[in-house]
Amino acid sequence: MIYKISTFSGYPDSPMTHDSFETACLRHPDTLSNLRCGRCGDLICPQCMVQSPVGARCPDCASIGQPAIFRTTPMEMGKVIGVSFLGAIGIGIAYGLILWVIFNVPVGWNIGNVAAAFIVAIAGAPVGDLVLRAGKYKLDSRLRFIAAFVMFFAWVWGFWIASVLGVPVAGFLNIVGYIGLGIGIYVAMNRVKP
Repeated sequence: MIYKISTFSGYPDSPMTHDSFETACLRHPDTLSNLRCGRCGDLICPQCMVQSPVGARCPDCASIGQPAIFRTTPMEMGKVIGVSFLGAIGIGIAYGLILWVIFNVPVGWNIGNVAAAFIVAIAGAPVGDLVLRAGKYKLDSRLRFIAAFVMFFAWVWGFWIASVLGVPVAGFLNIVGYIGLGIGIYVAMNRVKP
């Protein structure tokens, strides 16, 4: 059976047969291949190729690294973590005060639980924006995990503040509250999505 393919060698629509593999991989001379590195054009085989977001690369081109927009330096990462957790303390204090208001206003526990879950769900947006701005809008995927931890920390901090104010927080720790937290974490992570 003969398949039509386009090859890198300049022969478009040439039939692919066993004779098409006339060259060998540069790193594995006993392996015939017509796969080339998408950056430098060297012949590579499935054993030595490195799959990148923009195609197959040879090990040399794959080790060059990422552009600066994708990398957060250790100093920037420390700043992101510090600023984000300070912001989470502020968001947690606001959340604790909101829980205190919900507890002291006679709206009923069911409405209060839904309101608390809704508030923590929408709090994911400012948490994600805070992490994104602190990270100078870098596309580093590690920032997503920082946003998730910061959101969780703000939620825990809010419950601690509410308990200090005399709110029985056990009434807010139920499936509705956990769903709100999950949505908040999801929103925070997607705000810094690369």
